[in-house]
Amino acid sequence: MSKSFDIEALSTKINKVKNELKKIDNQEKIKQYGTYLDSKQEILQLYLLFMFFGVNMDIIQQFPKPNEYDVD
Repeated sequence: MSKSFDIEALSTKINKVKNELKKIDNQEKIKQYGTYLDSKQEILQLYLLFMFFGVNMDIIQQFPKPNEYDVD
């Protein structure tokens, strides 16, 4: 008895499995490290924060210092 295998069908199944594993791996990396756009957004937020402090330093210096509050 000889068995015949369909190489095309087996190759297709193997490729589907590889693609699914790649998708799962990418999703795990995104969960762990975030995406490129996430890091760009964080850098932009920090840049805007530093710009705010740089432009409004005179206003920020008018706020009372933490150790200048009256004791209750």
